[in-house]
Amino acid sequence: MPTTNEDRVSEDGHLHSATDLNDAPDELVRAVDELLDNLSTKFSQVSTEVFAKMDEMAQRLDELEASIKATADSSEDNLRGD
Repeated sequence: MPTTNEDRVSEDGHLHSATDLNDAPDELVRAVDELLDNLSTKFSQVSTEVFAKMDEMAQRLDELEASIKATADSSEDNLRGD
């Protein structure tokens, strides 16, 4: 009979050592933490890019609005004969 310090074979035929069994939860926690950190970093990058694009679009819309207003004002002046 294996002790806790010996390797053992599970019912599905996989070899497990005592250190593997003890480290498995820690490894899972580390893997999940790393995944969450990566997702957080990617989310921050995407958020930054989206906000930058939104600022750029707002500036372009402001410029377009000013251009349309200037064109409309010019057209009104021409119609009045100024």
